[in-house]
Amino acid sequence: MRLRNKPWTESFLKENQWWLLPVIVKEPLNLEKIYANKNPIHLEIGCGKGGFITNLASQNKNINFVAMEKETTVIGVAVKKSLTTNPDLKNLRFLNSYAEKLEEYFSTNSVERIYLNFSDPWPKSRHAKKRLTFTTFLNIYKNILVDGGEIHIKTDNDKLYEFTLEMVELNQWKLVSNTNDLYNDKNLLKNNIPTEYETKFHNLGKNINKIIIKK
Repeated sequence: MRLRNKPWTESFLKENQWWLLPVIVKEPLNLEKIYANKNPIHLEIGCGKGGFITNLASQNKNINFVAMEKETTVIGVAVKKSLTTNPDLKNLRFLNSYAEKLEEYFSTNSVERIYLNFSDPWPKSRHAKKRLTFTTFLNIYKNILVDGGEIHIKTDNDKLYEFTLEMVELNQWKLVSNTNDLYNDKNLLKNNIPTEYETKFHNLGKNINKIIIKK
C-alpha cells in the first residue's frame, strides 16, 4: 500500500516503540517472551492502514497478532489507528520489514495463520516472482507455519486469484475453500472483517475473491 510520506510518522513511531517488533535481529524473535504468553501467532503480511488487524486482535484476545508492512509511513498510520481504536490492545505488534525476511523473524513451525489481504498483484508477467503467492513465498510460509497452519487470502484482482490457485496446486497445498464472490458466499462471509480497501471496492460493485489453504 502506497501513501504519501507523512513527516510525523518517524517521531510518532519513536514515541510508541512498544508497538514495534525489532527489525534488526540475530535470531528469530522470542514471541513467547514478547507477548508474555504462549498463545497462537497470527501474521498479516501487508497490513495497510491497520483496520483489519486491529479489529481482529480486539475480537480475539487469546491470539497474538503480528502486522507486517514494508512501508514505514504505512506502519505509522497503522499504529496510530490501533492506538486510536483500542489503546489497551496488548496482543498486537507491528513489524516494519519485508516478506522475503520472514524466516529471520519467525522460527520454523511457529505461526498458526497468515493473512494476505489485497496484496500487490504485480500484473506484468515479468514481475510474477514478486507476487506474495509465488512459489518462493509459499515455501517461506510453509517453513514458518505450524503443521495444519492456514493462509487466508483476499484479493479484488481476478488474475491474481487465478494465479494463486495455480500456485496452490503446483506447490501441493491443501485447498480448504475458495470463492470468486465472497459477498455471495454465506459460509466464507461469516465473521468476515473487511479491510478499508475491501469496503471501498465492494461498495463499487467489484467482486472480492477469497482463498483458504492449509499446510
